[in-house]
Amino acid sequence: MKKIILSTVLFTVSLFSFSQDLLVTALFAPLDACQLSNAQTINCSVWNSGPSPHGGPFTVNYSLNGGPVVTANSSTSIAFNAVYNFSFPIPDDFSACQAHDLKIWVNSTLDPNHANDTIFSTVISDCPAVSGTISGPALICEGNNSGTLTLTGYTGNVIAWESSPNGVTWTTFATTDDFYNFTNLPGAVIWRAIVDSPFGICGPDTTGWFTILADAQSDAGTVSADFDVCDNGNSGFIFTTGIVGTILDWNLSTNSGGSWIPLSNPDDSLAYNNLVNTTHYQVIVLNGVCPADTSAWVTLTVVPGTSAGTIAGPTVICNFENADSLVACCGYGSVIGWNVSTDGGVSWQPTLDVDSVFNFSGLTTQTWFEAVWQFGACPTESTSHQITVLPVINTLTPDTTINENDIISLIVCCGISYLWWPDQFIDDVNSATPIVNPDSDITYFVEVTTIEGCKDTARVRITVLPDLITLVVPNLITPNADGYNDFWEILNIQAYAQNELTIFNIYGQVVYEAAPYNNEWEGQFGGSQLPDGTYFYLLNLNDVIYNEPIQGTITLASGSD
Repeated sequence: MKKIILSTVLFTVSLFSFSQDLLVTALFAPLDACQLSNAQTINCSVWNSGPSPHGGPFTVNYSLNGGPVVTANSSTSIAFNAVYNFSFPIPDDFSACQAHDLKIWVNSTLDPNHANDTIFSTVISDCPAVSGTISGPALICEGNNSGTLTLTGYTGNVIAWESSPNGVTWTTFATTDDFYNFTNLPGAVIWRAIVDSPFGICGPDTTGWFTILADAQSDAGTVSADFDVCDNGNSGFIFTTGIVGTILDWNLSTNSGGSWIPLSNPDDSLAYNNLVNTTHYQVIVLNGVCPADTSAWVTLTVVPGTSAGTIAGPTVICNFENADSLVACCGYGSVIGWNVSTDGGVSWQPTLDVDSVFNFSGLTTQTWFEAVWQFGACPTESTSHQITVLPVINTLTPDTTINENDIISLIVCCGISYLWWPDQFIDDVNSATPIVNPDSDITYFVEVTTIEGCKDTARVRITVLPDLITLVVPNLITPNADGYNDFWEILNIQAYAQNELTIFNIYGQVVYEAAPYNNEWEGQFGGSQLPDGTYFYLLNLNDVIYNEPIQGTITLASGSD
């Protein structure tokens, strides 16, 4: 609002005491505004309050912001009680953003009263507000936070701060501070500040949004419920579910939480194995900038577990002619099954027996028996018992591959009599070391009788490989579709996988090539049957034995005209 100070103190003397009295009564221009220019015309009113017209010259003067005096002359006559609007011919600079102090007065030699010649006015040139920039924490912990937002780089006056959860609805905080202290924000919040222009004429400006994101509070979730584990062996996993954040680690304690050992495990599950003492576990979870959360303990209590007993029964029997029982006793828990192994315990086959007595008969080889015990839900334990079945054939020729026409000695041990079958290609069916020379694949069986009178049987498989070394190259091909010699078939060519074949006619022209050749030529060239006659071949086997090419002729006799 403009402030005009008139020198009204002159009215303590009667106006009619002076024949002429000029006063500057009002400032018409410039008025308060947003961003006045540097060329503002000063316009004021001059009033003749004297009892007679003022006809002489006068000057109007002003000083801006205490600066030099600017004077303008006028010879205008002003009637009694009349007002003259006067404009200074040269504009002045009001562009600075401030309240400009303007002093204006009138001088006239005809005016003896100078006490009321002057007015003082303030002209405000406002400038646009600059909202500035908000800074502060960009991330907080939901519901557990505090901090300060600071506004910098602004021009004007802070008139309010506002917050919004969604940028649509806003809550206003009427504060003029250029900072705002917040505490326990419930989640992500958008902030802005409203800055008015320095004098409130240009109007307010609002900052850009400053968004504070919020991390949900850390939550270690729910850890598996307490449970018992067995002292004869235990393993498994404990879990946490419903966590919020990232698992920092799992800890364990074996002294009821007196001290904790970090386990360097960031997973939501934790493996345990072979605990020997009651153990407590807890998980630590951290979400963003929020404080870490530690779960309640889960306690794994170690309790007595399964203990396998012993097995009583025979340890040596004859094969086939045997029948007896094994008895499991003296364990902690119950027998829940029996297993049998004939490979020294490498692999086990389950049986249908589920009590403490196991009946067997007709064993033919050394056999292991295993009684499986279990107490409650604890891991099983087992105890084993070996039965030796006589005789033990501890030396026998293994399955063997020989070449056609080879001979081999079979070896078996250890008894007092032997019987081999079948009796083909074998020199002595009652020998412990017979010699055989089969011409094809065959399986031999042997029955061994021990000094104890026990008998045992065994088998050996002999695989006979045909002679593939000898190469037979025919010199005739008769491709007449009668099923005989329709293809040029080289016997045992398959034994030489790197072979290369070229066939020429009598003019030296190549009529067939193959690498390798697999007995597929039927006397054709380019899909047409070649004429009967003599052809030449060059066969390179690329073999260490046949390191020289094989050459020869082929007679093609198809019988066609």
